[in-house]
Amino acid sequence: MSYSSEDYFLSNEFKSLLSKFEANEGGCVYGMLDPDELMDVAEYYYNGRNRQLAEEIIDNTLLIYPGSAPPLLFKARMALLDDNNVTEAERLTEMIEDKTDLEYFYMKAEIMLAQGNIALADKYLEERFGDISDDDRDYFAVDAAALFLDYDSVDLAEKWIDRSEDTDCTEYKEQAARIFVERGEYEKSKTLFNELIDKDPFSVHYWNSLASTQFFNNNIEDSIQSSEYSIAINPDNAAALLNKANGLYNLGNFREALNYYKRYNKQCPRDENGEMLIGFCHMLLDEYEDAITHFKKAETLLPPDSSVLVDIYKDWAFALCRLGRIKESLAILDKTGKLDCDHNEIMVYRGNLLAGSGFSEKAKVCFLHALRESGYSPTVFMKIAITIFEIGDYKLAYRMLRLLYTKYPDWDGGLSQYAACCYDLGYVDEFLVYLKIAAEKEPSELKVVLGRLFPEDMKPQDYYQYMVEKIKRQDIR
Repeated sequence: MSYSSEDYFLSNEFKSLLSKFEANEGGCVYGMLDPDELMDVAEYYYNGRNRQLAEEIIDNTLLIYPGSAPPLLFKARMALLDDNNVTEAERLTEMIEDKTDLEYFYMKAEIMLAQGNIALADKYLEERFGDISDDDRDYFAVDAAALFLDYDSVDLAEKWIDRSEDTDCTEYKEQAARIFVERGEYEKSKTLFNELIDKDPFSVHYWNSLASTQFFNNNIEDSIQSSEYSIAINPDNAAALLNKANGLYNLGNFREALNYYKRYNKQCPRDENGEMLIGFCHMLLDEYEDAITHFKKAETLLPPDSSVLVDIYKDWAFALCRLGRIKESLAILDKTGKLDCDHNEIMVYRGNLLAGSGFSEKAKVCFLHALRESGYSPTVFMKIAITIFEIGDYKLAYRMLRLLYTKYPDWDGGLSQYAACCYDLGYVDEFLVYLKIAAEKEPSELKVVLGRLFPEDMKPQDYYQYMVEKIKRQDIR
């Protein structure tokens, strides 16, 4: 399956192939097309969430081309990745007639990787590398790097890609850029993706990859712009829609982000992330009934033990709390009891909901329970302080966070809330100190907590200087 098949599916070459297939489907089309062409069509339908038709194409191809690598590999990967059926994947792989096909080697290694046998896969590929011709070695090294990247083995990916001497080829740059992203070397990654775009400016795949890299590097506006180029090429590309939505969300433009999350969800209706992110946007827009609707949908799309459910249940409970339905709220939060999560944190959150609903004594019981059960964890203590800040008791929150920073001078959490407490209590000097620290260490949180004090389009990194000048002008001291 091609690393950038999304671009190929937009090409005139593929459109012609698809038209030929659809015009002759049920007739002699399987004799007219070769196995690679038929698997391109199968992948197109598979990516469009029509696995049944994809499998039908694969099976019909095997009737005409028994032992052919492309259909057997496609079927083996579905067995391995979709069905978690290692035995079936191995059986199908061994049916490949040409045991010298490089793709056969890759599939054997991938089965090992899927079982967690990373060193064994590396050893196997090393042995095969010694057997192949010199002409194939550059391709083999790059493909091996891509395979290890798919299984988060960055060190081995780097080892393999360093063996390729053809550093100017497209495939090399693609995988090298991915490695740089994994290493956090975003500028190097952006350079390579820009070079790839210069060669192929209509590649949705490259624009999406650049947008993701820019997002990771906190170049949010640039990421949105790259996503827009991708959307201009293909308005229905799911990755581009999601990238733009994430960028808008990060900038606090929740209404517009909601629009793009909905467009993404239309393309990927079975992806729980779409429903969940739509719900989060509705929460931030105070549209609690709408948020609950989408949290319910997300819940049905997730396995019952998914860790993602923790965040969904917390926001769902909060929405019910805001609607004055505290009993229902606590019942939803109780669903986290069966999940593998920090139950002391959940107890603090329970206290938050109770305190926000006017049940201060019951909230205190929750806070004390969480503290005792956690062994008086500073993390739990901080979360209680933040909860107290959120319900408006700035004096108590200030005292608690000050105590925390006194005992743990290098503590990083709660800085934005502490700065906000200082502001609301009129402690101007201390406010400026912690505003500057929070802007450096938790800019996104600072924007949420104190963004109301600053121009909407201002970056948190500029908050400190803006506030210093504002204080001088107004002579607050």
